[in-house]
Amino acid sequence: MATSPVATAARAAAPPSFRLGTRGSALALAQSSTIAAALRELGAAVELVTVRTLGDDRPPDTTWGEGAFVGAIETALLAGEVDLGVHSAKDVPTTEAPRLAIAAYPGREDPRDALVGRGPGTTLESLPPGARVGTDSPRRAAFLRAARPDLLVHPLHGNVDTRLRRLDAGETDALVLAVAGLSRLGRADRIGQILPVDLIPPAPGQGSLAVQCRADDEIALAWISRLDDPATRAAVEAERGFLRATGGGCRAPIGALASVEGDEIVLLAGTAGTEALRTPAGERPTIARGEIRGSVANRMLLAADLASRLTAELAGRGPTVDGRPAAGTETRLPRVLVTRPAAGADRLVAALASRGLAPIAIPTIEIHPVEAGGELDAAVLRAGEASWIAVTSASGAAAVLDAAARLGVDLAAARWAAIGAATRSELVARGMRVSFTPSAANGETLAAELPVAPGDTILLPRADIADGGLVAALEARGARVRAVVAYRTREAPEASRERLRALFAGGDLEAIVFTSGSTIRGLVALLGSAHGDLARKALACCIGETTAAVAREAGFERVITAPGATPLDLADRIGDALLPERPHPGRPHPAPGRREEAPA
Repeated sequence: MATSPVATAARAAAPPSFRLGTRGSALALAQSSTIAAALRELGAAVELVTVRTLGDDRPPDTTWGEGAFVGAIETALLAGEVDLGVHSAKDVPTTEAPRLAIAAYPGREDPRDALVGRGPGTTLESLPPGARVGTDSPRRAAFLRAARPDLLVHPLHGNVDTRLRRLDAGETDALVLAVAGLSRLGRADRIGQILPVDLIPPAPGQGSLAVQCRADDEIALAWISRLDDPATRAAVEAERGFLRATGGGCRAPIGALASVEGDEIVLLAGTAGTEALRTPAGERPTIARGEIRGSVANRMLLAADLASRLTAELAGRGPTVDGRPAAGTETRLPRVLVTRPAAGADRLVAALASRGLAPIAIPTIEIHPVEAGGELDAAVLRAGEASWIAVTSASGAAAVLDAAARLGVDLAAARWAAIGAATRSELVARGMRVSFTPSAANGETLAAELPVAPGDTILLPRADIADGGLVAALEARGARVRAVVAYRTREAPEASRERLRALFAGGDLEAIVFTSGSTIRGLVALLGSAHGDLARKALACCIGETTAAVAREAGFERVITAPGATPLDLADRIGDALLPERPHPGRPHPAPGRREEAPA
């Protein structure tokens, strides 16, 4: 909600009054109270407003996703229900809301982790073999297992007080908690050992608070910025830059800690891989650690450089026994990432597997239906009046036919145009007869070749992110086009972030299948720069030249297109590129010298 000039002038004429949004946990209230007290000392009036978040409403024994403790407060800020928000900096997603600003990172508490036992003086060295250590952090779990593979690290959730009660009740032998959280709650007496950062690097931003406001609220920005500590800001920005470059979120097994020394910044970081080293004491996760130093002004470049180095180091590792490759890992099937939504990936995954490839399906977009009773339903009810129903994706075809089934409308007599083989297959499988498919599966060819006469009406169901090129080209030929949103595309689903990061941390990936430009944009957004560099070295197999052009613009070094858009077409094309000497099922072995070269 924008702040009006009148409201801004009124607030500037008198000491401002701020509504400060906070979670209701004891730790969140303690943190928010320190910010409220600091603003009151400067002369402002502050009211604490408790906001329930997704993290507060989760069951006690479930993990939380990125932004679970932040999103509701950001929503309240954007709605004008609160003026400020206070977060633990480590909980803030690396992709920040564009209409909001982190106006202050106040002076930081101790960023390290602490080991807490039932009795005083518990240390990592004093824990007996097989001792249970509870934590809900993948980062702490990975680095603990790397240091002591003999320990039983197990999930244990809840706020700080809840976890301490569960420890004292005997549910675990020790906990790993943030020093800052224990100190702010007055529970520093429970600390047995502060863990060294070269053993367990802290979460990026740990120990720091992030004070947020609307980006256009000049009064709030001016007052909050007086609480900002430049050294803390530089350090936290470098740590978050490292996290962003690896493609990790706040649940990733990644640690980073920066410190400012004059005009220089030192960034220490560590990241855990998905492979485990087998040792006599137990399985130890692979770990890459590093340090970089340079000018504070170059902190983001330094963070990206260190992320790239550690990511490449992890990707070069595989399962080992006593430092040597494990049996059976010398050869493996070429891995192919399938980025299309799960609902449309099954047939492609099966086709790739039948050709001796190892497909891995991780969607980089999500397809969401539109609401019933809206524009799509109205268009389907009048679909019989259209000269053509032109469908540009299998998702669009499914959306129209689902709406027709819901409304009791029979579209079997309609004249259907399908942009390509996959869309045609979806329609045919649902009992429709396709009257037209263009010679090339792209909007330009569909617009040029569709047999329309001036005055013909075309129903064009499509995604919410579709551009207007196809509509304009058809209207230029005299057609009347009714374009309706049939489904919504959401790029970069958060649920795929950690799976993708684990995939790229596990080593080489030979090929990636892209079925639209949105799948490319979604992958790039989820990976971050370091893993993105690895992805761009894989073979990009694209449906159509339009998608291939997006891949090239995104920096993919090797791009090929499939001659059609069916799962078999794609699988054959990738198989020809990756396994040229292996015959496809039902096809003869390719003759020597006849294989098509992949375009650069």
